[in-house]
Parts: sequence; C-alpha cells; structure tokens
Amino acid sequence: MDVLIVAKTNWGAYFCIGGIEIQTNKYIRLMDLNGGYQPSNTPFKVGQIWDVTYISTPGVPPHVEDVRITKSKYIDTVTPKKYIVDNCNIWQGDLNNIYDSKLVWDNGKGFLNNPQNVPINSVGFWQNDRDLILNHSFNKFNYSYSYNNIFKRDKKMPYKGEIPPVKTIPAGTLIRVSLAKWWNPVDKPEIEKRCYLQLSGWYN
Repeated sequence: MDVLIVAKTNWGAYFCIGGIEIQTNKYIRLMDLNGGYQPSNTPFKVGQIWDVTYISTPGVPPHVEDVRITKSKYIDTVTPKKYIVDNCNIWQGDLNNIYDSKLVWDNGKGFLNNPQNVPINSVGFWQNDRDLILNHSFNKFNYSYSYNNIFKRDKKMPYKGEIPPVKTIPAGTLIRVSLAKWWNPVDKPEIEKRCYLQLSGWYN
C-alpha cells in the first residue's frame, strides 16, 4: 500500500511516525516489526510516500492505527497539506470541537477518561480559529489556546513534533493533533487511566 507520511513525533530517543494509506485514507502509525517506535535514524520524513507492506496490530481504542512494517520502499515526496485538505476530515473552530467534543478538560489540559466513549481515531487534523502561543520551561514546550475571557479557562497542548517550535501558530493553520496512549501512574493504579491531547505538527 502507498502511504503518505504526515507526522513525525518525538518519543524520547525514538519517533512515532504517522501516515495515511492513500488508497483508503486510513490513518496508520508505522511501528517496527516488533511493534516499537521507529529509531532516531529512521528514513521516514513528512511528505514522503512509501510503498509499505504491513501487519495491522490495533491497540486499545481509540489507538487503532498501529501497523508493523514488514517491507517498505520510498516512492516520492509531495506536499502533504494539499492531500490532507483534499481527502481528510478537518475539525474547524474552537479547540473543544476536535475529537467530536469527547475530550474532558481539567486545569487547561484535554484528555479522554472513559474507554466506552472514544472517537474513532487517536489522530486527526484541525484548523485553529485562534493563534496558538508558545510557552516553554525546563525544555518542555506547550501551545496555549487563549480565550482572553475571564469566564473561560485557557487550554494548552504539549508540543511533541519534530518541527522546531515557533512563537506563534497563526489562526487558520492546518494542525495535526494526537492523543497519547492510555496512562496512569504506575504507583497509583487506583487513579483512572487517561489519554492526553498533544500537538504533533502543522503544515504551511
């Protein structure tokens, strides 16, 4: 299957590679043969098209995109934005509209906490209606979605993409968002599992 690479997300010393299967517009996550993330020297780059043979290994919903690559061959490089705009659903407007408004918000962070009420995918595309402003501390980067309204709390997303962060992502930008996998503290199993919203890249 021909696969367009649309995201390359940092995961420690590894990369999480997001793609779209061109024949079906199915979202996939390109794992290695053992089910792990791609190494730091992975040849996959955003905008490339690869002929990929894979085994589908979906995880716990909404993280159903994982596939294990058995063979791959580079084909071409294109502009991913055009393909996404022409072929993919794009959420519009308020940040709360993404993921069919299924996210819960607490202290400015968005997440899922109900495994029985999840969107069909853990990844998606959004065109922001407000500027996103960069904040960072201790080498951690976040983008804030500000209402400039004392009655609405600002929202924020950790940034995990490969593209160097910019001070402002202007309104109207095509953005890729994703949900981290279900997580709770290892030492506190009684706490509910959540999967948190993150910003994984954008397209100019």
